[in-house]
Amino acid sequence: MINVNSSELQKLYIAYFGRPGDPSGINYWLSRSQESITIREISNELSRQDEYKNCIAQDKLIDFKINKLYLNLFNRKADFDGLNYWIEMFNSRGYQIADILYNLIYSSKKPYSVDYEQEKNDIHILQNKVFTAQLFTEQISKSITLVNIYKPESISPWISGNSFKKVTNFFNHIAHEKISTDKINDFITSLTDASINVLTEPAIEIKDLSLAIPIYNSECRSLTKKFANKVMNMTGGALDQSKNRTNIIALNNISLAIMKGERVGLIGHNGSGKSSFLRLISGIYLPTTGNINVLVDVYPMLQKTFLTSSELSGIDACKAHYLLKNHCLLGFESFLNEIIEFSGLGSYISLPIKTYSEGMSARLVFSILTSSPHDCLAIDEGFGTGDADFCDRAEERMKQFMESAATLFLASHSEELLKQFCNRGIVFSHGSIAYDGPLDAALNYYHTHDYYRKNVIG
Repeated sequence: MINVNSSELQKLYIAYFGRPGDPSGINYWLSRSQESITIREISNELSRQDEYKNCIAQDKLIDFKINKLYLNLFNRKADFDGLNYWIEMFNSRGYQIADILYNLIYSSKKPYSVDYEQEKNDIHILQNKVFTAQLFTEQISKSITLVNIYKPESISPWISGNSFKKVTNFFNHIAHEKISTDKINDFITSLTDASINVLTEPAIEIKDLSLAIPIYNSECRSLTKKFANKVMNMTGGALDQSKNRTNIIALNNISLAIMKGERVGLIGHNGSGKSSFLRLISGIYLPTTGNINVLVDVYPMLQKTFLTSSELSGIDACKAHYLLKNHCLLGFESFLNEIIEFSGLGSYISLPIKTYSEGMSARLVFSILTSSPHDCLAIDEGFGTGDADFCDRAEERMKQFMESAATLFLASHSEELLKQFCNRGIVFSHGSIAYDGPLDAALNYYHTHDYYRKNVIG
């Protein structure tokens, strides 16, 4: 059996499309390989994709399709014996283009006459193309700006776009010369006429990270198990039980890098891990295993309540926040007046928070937390803004607040909100990352039948 790895996937992309795999596509098929999908099954699915059917093989005869595979893989048309053999297999044995491709790449001994010098040359060219494709995809993956350049103009209906055409033309000319990283980077820069603002400084780096939330059993195991099942329903995490405690695996085997300036939408069903991820990058949770390196100050907006006593007054809450941020009270009076005016609390600002209605509390929290810009924001859509008459002012302020952040994490079920503020999408499923790529592609993945069947309906 051929292992599903990135180099084998690159062979399929080169053969079918004449180009390297885009990062989102490679990551998607690698994630599917965990479901035991084989390289042959992936080949079958690629041959049915719109990019191949509508843009490359539409209304073409089988000899054209076979020659196209040879040209993409080896820079030559099929030899006489090979072409006749595959046409015969197509006509008499019911071979499809995916069958021909699989045998062409993976059969150790060809069932027709072969020029061994030609075959040796073919192998060398294909190896060089795969090496270059790996390098290209790796360099593209380093920035969401570059990822967004190397994607189709439209998924439905499928329109390849200029970047795919330019890359295909570039790969048509790869033969024996080994392509350097510098040459790849120069070519990537040439993909667009606009100046590329590449995001190169990491904000957060995560490697092989998992987060387990322990539920300790001090009295009754059956009670713990019953409670754990309720937690699982809320978190979507897996259950891990030992003799003395139960763990909910809230996040599992997370590896990714977020660059400074990226605006990331967190997508997924309820309990998929979005809120746990936000708490992790905000420093509220610490990882159980793996590593996280946070290189920016992450500012969390995750809940409506204060992390302080409700006996304190609104003024005390404002003062605590101001001191935490500025380390002194210089300028506090101006800050307090702005909070009072925006929240509309008036004289209630002097009363204990426990006397506030839920709407008043939410208005105060929102006014305080959006009072100044931050380098990195972690926002959960569950964060509310309180009374209806406050919403219009809050919506405009929230927009300005998110636009002012250099780096943004936004967990939301609102596609309109995600499209307004984010350019990268990470889809979570039961504590793991199911998809990571451009926002439009991530939303498209989220709406696929498989995701809904496994995570929403089932």
